[in-house]
Amino acid sequence: MPATNPMRTALHTSEQLLPSEVTARSETWLTRARNYPVFSRTWFRYRAQAWIGLFIIVDLLVIATGLVADTDLRKLAVAFVPLTIGGTALHLIGPAMAVWVRNQAYASKKEAILLITALLVGAGISYGIISGTNYATKYLAYGAENMEFAVGGSITATSASTPKTDKPTAGITVRPVEESDKDKSISKIEHSPALKMLLQGFSFMLVFGLVTYTAGAVDLWYFFRQKKRLLEVMRQRELSLAQEARREAELRLSVLAAQVEPHFLFNTLAGVRSAILTEPERATAIVDHLVDYLRATIPQMRNDGSSAQARLRQQLEAASAYLGLMQARIPRLSYSVDSEVTDAALPPLMLISLVENAVKHGVEPKVGAVHIAVHAKKINRYGEDLLELTVADNGVGFAGSSSGTGIGLANIHERLESTYGIRASLVLKARAEGGVAATILLPLEA
Repeated sequence: MPATNPMRTALHTSEQLLPSEVTARSETWLTRARNYPVFSRTWFRYRAQAWIGLFIIVDLLVIATGLVADTDLRKLAVAFVPLTIGGTALHLIGPAMAVWVRNQAYASKKEAILLITALLVGAGISYGIISGTNYATKYLAYGAENMEFAVGGSITATSASTPKTDKPTAGITVRPVEESDKDKSISKIEHSPALKMLLQGFSFMLVFGLVTYTAGAVDLWYFFRQKKRLLEVMRQRELSLAQEARREAELRLSVLAAQVEPHFLFNTLAGVRSAILTEPERATAIVDHLVDYLRATIPQMRNDGSSAQARLRQQLEAASAYLGLMQARIPRLSYSVDSEVTDAALPPLMLISLVENAVKHGVEPKVGAVHIAVHAKKINRYGEDLLELTVADNGVGFAGSSSGTGIGLANIHERLESTYGIRASLVLKARAEGGVAATILLPLEA
């Protein structure tokens, strides 16, 4: 069954233009195929159009030249029809089979073997087409009676009007025409073994190079080179996208964290204003606790507000200072803050958001004594160590308020998702004794 790796599938079935980092743009009809992945359908279409168009132009020029020079058109047909049909078959059949192989998205090793096999099979089929076309063209041009089969299997055409023997006529002596000095020198050169071997080698290399290029061997080399370069470009782009996403997430976290500060300060200053005339001592205590809280949180906001992580210990201290401030504002409030974890990484201002939500939606609406408990511990789930943060209150619970529909919980949900994805969660549960327990689970990181 074909591989289903998303990255391989996208790479191997792409019909889109190649990135500029992989190839230079070309808009001419002869080289437009370079703009697309080798062995893609679009690449094959433009490559076939360029080849067929080029051969049409060449054949028209050959025919025009033959007509002007009054050349036997049968000889031109015998020479160029097999070349045109066979060359086109060589150029198209193997690469067409390679296009099919490529679109199956096989594993790399299997794909390489099948691509080479496809080109070799295409070359073999093309050789048969060339041989058959050569015979058929000579048959149509000269007729069956003038076809001779050599012992080696080659096909030649002879002229019926040419006599096989020369008979002397009366008064005329028939003798071989003597070679001129020039012909003798040429004969000597032609029979020089070293030069003959050199010319044969050069001819073989030329023909082999043309056949190899036409059959798609160069395209196969370019395919592997292009695929390697394309993977490098894709990795670089993925890295750039990841870095950009991280910068965007950090900016969003900075904005979300900044939302908590003015919300809290407005509530606290409003409490100071209401108590400053009637209860100046309580107003003073509120201001003192506010100073303690700001002393604990401002360094965190300044240093970590634009980063993904702060420290649990700092946030526990800030939560304790905040609850002390709330207790000065609301004397009926009692609280406890404890942790089984010495320290751990934690997104900035997250614990304060939970505590503030408990005060706003659980404590303030309730009449009478109320308690908030903050607890941190380590748990293990499915082999992964997790940090569990719980803020529980015995306030009005779900029935008495929205239990956090504003900035608080929306802030936490969005920040957890931005930082951890599905590895973290926020759960709200109603407590049997009343109130709500808000629990955050996230990976435990030192």
